[in-house]
Amino acid sequence: MANTVEINGDTRKFTLSPDLKLYALIDAGFVKTAKGNFNYEHPLYNDSPYNAPTKLKMTIDKEMSHLTMVVTDRNGLKKVNIFKNQQLAPTVELLDYILKDLEERNIIVAVKD
Repeated sequence: MANTVEINGDTRKFTLSPDLKLYALIDAGFVKTAKGNFNYEHPLYNDSPYNAPTKLKMTIDKEMSHLTMVVTDRNGLKKVNIFKNQQLAPTVELLDYILKDLEERNIIVAVKD
């Protein structure tokens, strides 16, 4: 069973889908690293992706059994909680859209408590 992850500040939990396929990762925009892992980065922006204040970063290991997921600042170095600031509601909506798309592609699934 894959691990369960929670984005900082979010109440939902996610894990890798048992139906995960390699081609689904590639279609969704995951990039294979030199070590064989799969990385995904998506800017979370309101107007322009070039000055996005935050981004979603995900990594799936080469065995497709371990998932990490975090929202970071634009440099990707510091975790950011987009759920505690009401002005970031459009950013949360974009994150929800991305997560829903990844669920529909059978990459991740929501974990029910």
